[in-house]
Amino acid sequence: MRRSSFAIFHLMAVVVILFGLITGPRLAIINHDFLAFLSPLLPQGAILSTHVLSGCVLTLIAIAFAFVSLRNPFYGTPSKFDKLINWFGYISIILAIITGWLLWLSPQSLGLIVHGICAAAIMVYLLLHGVKHIVYKGKRVLSVLIPRNALVLLSCCMALVYCSGLGVQYFMLTQHLRLEIAPLSEHSFLEIDGLGDEPEWSRAKPVTLTTFGGANFTDGSSEVEIKALSNHSETFFLIRWQDPTQSLSHLPLEKTAAGWQVQEDGFYRFDERTYYEDKFAIMLSTTCELGGDGTVHYGDTPLNDKPQNWHGKGYHASTDGRVRDLWHWKALRTNDMYLADDNFVGAAKKVALGERRYTAGYQADGKESGAYVMNWRWYSPDTVTPKRLPIPTAEETPNKVLDWFSSTVYTPQSDSAKIGEQLPSVLYRSNRFEGDRADVRARGRWQDGYWTLELVRKHQTNSALDVDLQSGVCMWVSAFDHAQIAHTRHHRAIQLRYML
Repeated sequence: MRRSSFAIFHLMAVVVILFGLITGPRLAIINHDFLAFLSPLLPQGAILSTHVLSGCVLTLIAIAFAFVSLRNPFYGTPSKFDKLINWFGYISIILAIITGWLLWLSPQSLGLIVHGICAAAIMVYLLLHGVKHIVYKGKRVLSVLIPRNALVLLSCCMALVYCSGLGVQYFMLTQHLRLEIAPLSEHSFLEIDGLGDEPEWSRAKPVTLTTFGGANFTDGSSEVEIKALSNHSETFFLIRWQDPTQSLSHLPLEKTAAGWQVQEDGFYRFDERTYYEDKFAIMLSTTCELGGDGTVHYGDTPLNDKPQNWHGKGYHASTDGRVRDLWHWKALRTNDMYLADDNFVGAAKKVALGERRYTAGYQADGKESGAYVMNWRWYSPDTVTPKRLPIPTAEETPNKVLDWFSSTVYTPQSDSAKIGEQLPSVLYRSNRFEGDRADVRARGRWQDGYWTLELVRKHQTNSALDVDLQSGVCMWVSAFDHAQIAHTRHHRAIQLRYML
């Protein structure tokens, strides 16, 4: 291999690796709070596709370099130190490529950790390798890095490799997981009870995938199994996922010497990870792009002219004018309603005056009536004033919900609670939602380390905020283990295929 050819490979690899290294830490902040100090230095927005593209291009460069080197090796005169550092870099890059592909094909938390370690090793390699050559060669390092007689060839090679990387990425995006939805007779009856014990479910072919990156799960991951059945008007889903504990607590209020206090561990920044219920979310879209169909925007201020988020992780929002459907099942707040909260991801909403938590494009469908509210008047991390207290004769439900008709207005005179007693923070104003927000019926049960959730929705709801259920629609799923936003995720979309 000629020196100019080696220099071209070298420069292309450096450029692509740098793109990967500046986007990777932004993605890693989602799972690793200790990296948050890097946030001001990192890009923001829908950067997952850029990171994946850099991995695809680096893979092509590595394959081409290996092929050319085997046919016509490059013979330099490196010192023993150079050889040691170079092999350290080669091994780190190869492992980063392999673990990156494994995270796409079959994500595991261990693979995510190894991928991050490899990225850190590559940074060390670039530092040692670069500083050594700058010290010994000074200004001449630029002529070695960018040979003048090969600029045209370099530009052509970079364009070719970039286009090839786009092709590989496009191929990846068409390799969806397929969920075959078996036909269901109109005379069959499936009870939405969280059991999934009807014989019809045995005819449904399951899709199993590992979701990763969540809080509190074992190694941050949870294996999810999905089945689906359909008649001519409705689609039924049966979902089972790993969760070592059943969590039904939601920010309970506790009486202290100073007054009532919200029990929380991160709720102040809207990233509660202790006093929260288990949840499960399903997003549906007519297209299947990376990053939740392009709706995930990383960083503390990823959207122009929109407020900074409290937790520094990012926002969900649509930037193409389309709506993605979002079903949000909550083990405490909606399970006894036999519903999943029908939400959507749309364009980033306007900032409301006095609104402490801005949610960008993540919003709830409209409703005619029914709701739950928080059982405090104004939130403070110190003390709060409850809205209502349980009627003394009513059955107490600590850490659960407080029914409006089983409670009375709070007054200091009626507050006879002792220090250490707890009060529900979720206040039901009615039994369940009605209207657009109640389109998804759902019921979940936890047993022996697994949640089983049944859901059903009509194929067409005639709502502009819902996605019609039909072949070609893609879905993504996320599990929450007593966490507010720290959910698991997966990159490959699940595409629905109706067998009717």
